[in-house]
Amino acid sequence: MALGRSNWDTILDILAATFPGCIITGSADNVATGTNLAFASRGLAPSAVASYVSTYASLNPILPATALLAANQVFHDNHLLDRAVTAAAPFHRKWVAQLGDFAASSGVVLLRQGTRQLTLEVRYSAQRQAELRPLIAGVLSEAAQHFERAFEIASRTRFSGGRGYLEGVVADLPFSVFFVSEDMRIHYSNVHGEALRRQHGGPFSSADGILRAADERADHQLRTLVERVTTSKRTPTSVQQISLGGMDERYFAIARLALRGNQHYQLHDAVLDPGPLVMLIIHGSLEMSSLPTDLLWRAFSLTESEARLAEALLNGATLADFAKEREVSKQTLRNQLVGVMRKTGTRRQSELVSLLTRLALTCL
Repeated sequence: MALGRSNWDTILDILAATFPGCIITGSADNVATGTNLAFASRGLAPSAVASYVSTYASLNPILPATALLAANQVFHDNHLLDRAVTAAAPFHRKWVAQLGDFAASSGVVLLRQGTRQLTLEVRYSAQRQAELRPLIAGVLSEAAQHFERAFEIASRTRFSGGRGYLEGVVADLPFSVFFVSEDMRIHYSNVHGEALRRQHGGPFSSADGILRAADERADHQLRTLVERVTTSKRTPTSVQQISLGGMDERYFAIARLALRGNQHYQLHDAVLDPGPLVMLIIHGSLEMSSLPTDLLWRAFSLTESEARLAEALLNGATLADFAKEREVSKQTLRNQLVGVMRKTGTRRQSELVSLLTRLALTCL
């Protein structure tokens, strides 16, 4: 399922075959609003499904109680709420009772993200409780462990670039990368991003998984940048300079919408999908790009002095700056620059820097 080789139809069919005569439901809900986000079942007529989604999901008295459970914790209806109380509720009188004798249920909260959660539940007759409850609890408990791993894989294969895109591409980028939702919740960060946000006295503070700039003004700038990208009708790339009070270094945030891979929508996507995600790249003004001298020598046959000039230009130095640092004349450096551009096949200094920058991104 995590890799797209199975789906919820298969899972529900297996459970229906394992527990004949029972009703199997998978329900994704926003427990804060009582809104049903997605619903699938076995053993329910289409009219019962429609009425549940449109009306009775929000009246389910068990739903608020399940929100207090830990994820992957198996529950039984009468352990959460007295069965006499639930029987008097409109949900049971007007919906459950119309289905037949299905007053008892056992289930498990498989997934939770914020106020959204996914619950798998089996409904059965209270007369069969002693027979079915231990069997259902055993199956759901074991299945929950596998679902947890499946959802972890699914959540990391949702971006364009194919499976393993985050681990195989983004993780290896030599700068800080965050994937954040509009509320600035971090859904992924590479090793450089993790180091940056955990840095004592650094530019960010995010112990609770929310990315915040340490400076209040900078935090507002960052949130505005992400909001601008998520609400745009196009897929723009936006850049914001973030100045932090009391710090010499400035930071540059480059934001673009993170495109999703082509996938078939599944029940758990209603919980996993946080809406638009922004790929946020953070560069510090004092960060230095580097190119190994031996790489420049092998690729372009640059001399040591030409390689040093190329690296200085890559890091924003001017010829005058580098001439002063190296205590050589600017004319000598101009001659070296002509040689570097000839060997690299570039015609302008800006074109040379662009080439060097692309090479530097591959040198971790």
